[in-house]
Amino acid sequence: MRTLWQDLRYGARMLRKHPGFAMAATLTLALGIGGSTAIFSIVQAALLRPLGFPAAERVMALWERMPEGEQPRSRVAPGNFYDWREQNQSFAEMAAFSASVMTLTGAGEPEQLRGAMVTPSYFKVLDARPALGREFLPEESQPGKNRVALLSQGVWQRRFGADPNILGQNITLDDNSYTVIGVMGPGLFPAWPATTGKFSFEQSQRQFWVPLTETAQQRANRRSHVWGVIGRLKEGVTLRHAQAEMDGVGARLAEQYPQFNRGEGIILRPFADELVGDVRPALLILFGAVGLVLLIACANVAGLLLARYALRQKEVAIRAALGAGRARLLRQFLTEGLLLSLLGGALGVWLAEAGMDWLLKLIPVEIPRLAETSLDLSVLGFTLCLSLLTSLLFGLAPALQASRRDLREALQDGGRGSIGARPQRLRRALVSAQIALAVMLLIGAGLLIRSYERLQRVNPGFNPERLLAAELNLPPTRYAQWRQVSGFYDQLLERVRQLPGVESAAFAYDHPLEANWIDSFSIEDRLGPATGERPSAWLRIVSAGYFRTAGEALLRGREFSAQDDPEHPGAVIINEAFAAQYFPHEDPLGKRLRITTPSGFWGAQIPTSFEIVGVAGNVKFLGLNADSAPAYYLPDKQFPQQSMSLLARTSGASLASAAALRQAVLSVDHAQPIATIRTLESLMTAQTARARFNTVLMGLFGAVALALAMLGVFGLLSYQVAQQAREFGLRMALGAQPGDVLRLVIRQGLKPVIAGAGCGLLGAYALTRLMTALLFGVGATDLPTFVGVALLLTGVALLACWIPARRAAKVDPMIALRRE
Repeated sequence: MRTLWQDLRYGARMLRKHPGFAMAATLTLALGIGGSTAIFSIVQAALLRPLGFPAAERVMALWERMPEGEQPRSRVAPGNFYDWREQNQSFAEMAAFSASVMTLTGAGEPEQLRGAMVTPSYFKVLDARPALGREFLPEESQPGKNRVALLSQGVWQRRFGADPNILGQNITLDDNSYTVIGVMGPGLFPAWPATTGKFSFEQSQRQFWVPLTETAQQRANRRSHVWGVIGRLKEGVTLRHAQAEMDGVGARLAEQYPQFNRGEGIILRPFADELVGDVRPALLILFGAVGLVLLIACANVAGLLLARYALRQKEVAIRAALGAGRARLLRQFLTEGLLLSLLGGALGVWLAEAGMDWLLKLIPVEIPRLAETSLDLSVLGFTLCLSLLTSLLFGLAPALQASRRDLREALQDGGRGSIGARPQRLRRALVSAQIALAVMLLIGAGLLIRSYERLQRVNPGFNPERLLAAELNLPPTRYAQWRQVSGFYDQLLERVRQLPGVESAAFAYDHPLEANWIDSFSIEDRLGPATGERPSAWLRIVSAGYFRTAGEALLRGREFSAQDDPEHPGAVIINEAFAAQYFPHEDPLGKRLRITTPSGFWGAQIPTSFEIVGVAGNVKFLGLNADSAPAYYLPDKQFPQQSMSLLARTSGASLASAAALRQAVLSVDHAQPIATIRTLESLMTAQTARARFNTVLMGLFGAVALALAMLGVFGLLSYQVAQQAREFGLRMALGAQPGDVLRLVIRQGLKPVIAGAGCGLLGAYALTRLMTALLFGVGATDLPTFVGVALLLTGVALLACWIPARRAAKVDPMIALRRE
């Protein structure tokens, strides 16, 4: 123990004696350990951790595959779901769910809750049990027996004070009495299936569950694609077998119901894929990127230790000459490597904790399970072991080398500062490897930066500045007639437009960055397809004044007015993409679309034929990185909806008007709350959050990799200059000029840089194709990015070479001659 303590003290003294080396090696290890552990822990939580319920690999998400030319997958029509459930033999359970918004009253201030209507087998598919009470019974999907509800743990605690006697109590949702039968704890419950083919797992959208009522009308409905579907495979049934069977079911339905199902199919996806969706490629790429950073860190530490060994040859030779055996030398250097690893590991753990907190704030909120992220001890152990192995392996080199060499020769060489050819080649190879890895990371970062910059320049098609969106959902019990719905919106608009600071206001079913409704139509006086299929486009329901309020361009024709109501002929406005696809060589104004959906909601008083009265500019409602899709706008009075967003453009700070908007709504209906109020600027920021996350993180990795690689170049040349000081002095004594020595050192430093850069460019050319899904407006082999990274690397490498080269050029020839 005494000897170990001496070794530790000696090792600490040696690190203090060389603070530059100690700081560089410790920081390198800390960056490698901390960054790797933080990212690996996040990837583990989001992608690799088990889902938390039994046999999760058997749970599938089911979608409808739309005809070619439309979006790749869609929600499921109710009639199709019932046929899927009854005609398959692969699934033990299959369940459907749909989004629901209900107003909770009678328990404090009215509040709009967002939840789901589910079939009774929903929780069986997920094998989830309520924390309190029970799940739904099969008979509770029948009309008259469906007034039961499950609450989320959050709502139970916030609105009911975690009352343990909540079971059996009645609560009022949308003016109807529901009996609370259970409370669901935390879990991965899919909710709010989006039209764009994604499930939501946000807690704010799963605050309650009520039974999805099964009726004859729903069984016959194959037109409305509104449900999400999940299923649990029977034990022993593979995804491939189930997909083949469901393909047969889909083919039979296409023959049986060609008007609705022709060209459609069924898509099965593992439930785990729905959790991360298209975030998986980004996380996996970042996973690989941080692995490269860890390799660079280890290579850098190895290079620093090898370079330091070159300066300690004389010390090791003297100790060996004084009687230190191989075991004693090995133990000393083992202790020093261990001490260095412990210092780097301790700092790395701190960086991992701090970095993970920062990354979790940066990561887009739609990635589920991130709240469960914690420092992964297995990952931390792996990175610590890898860094420890590197430190020990290359730290033991002096002792191993000393035990093989002739002591007299070693003492002479050590005194003269000679460099062994093998260690020198190894150090250069390590520097080249660091440069190659850094180039690949820098090119990846450069591509994402250029992509993000292009995304930021995209015109969304509207003006998000000072624009508020307040979500409203009118309960059908109080607003069962279209006149009641329109009357509420008329009164509210009148009051909101009179509020101080409000410049204009309007209603829309979807705000400008949202899309939730695809519907079919036909063009009057034009023959439809021979198959009887009707074209479809995105349906957007808006009020008079919408285009002025949202800042959307009306290119031709007129905007909707208060006269566009059920008592007047139908009017419709189409966007540029719609006009280009369906009226490519003619003026669409005055043409008529036949749309039967509005009258299907409200009866014969609502028009079915709509004249095109205007053409609007395209809006990026499917995302800033998506192509503009055909859309048509209907007046809200000719197609009233109980769920709408109130848009208000303000003259000052948008959120300052939020309280006034809430009061305006309550002044029209004291029991009607606003579900959410958001600024369109914040929604625009959310649209680019994922791209910003990818860019910032990859840019950070690239910067760290570049810094580590340049540190490797600097360290290589610094130690090389120190060892070759006599040679440089002799050259200058024999007539060489300082500039000659300067160029010589820079040339020596750039050789491994050029070799590594060449390998890195080739590697990047091959690997950046994996990033195609993350890029927008930039190719995976973008020439300016490759050239820019090469120029950046050259400039930084010259800077890293300049300082040691200047030191070499200032060597005094007299000192070198005296040594001879």
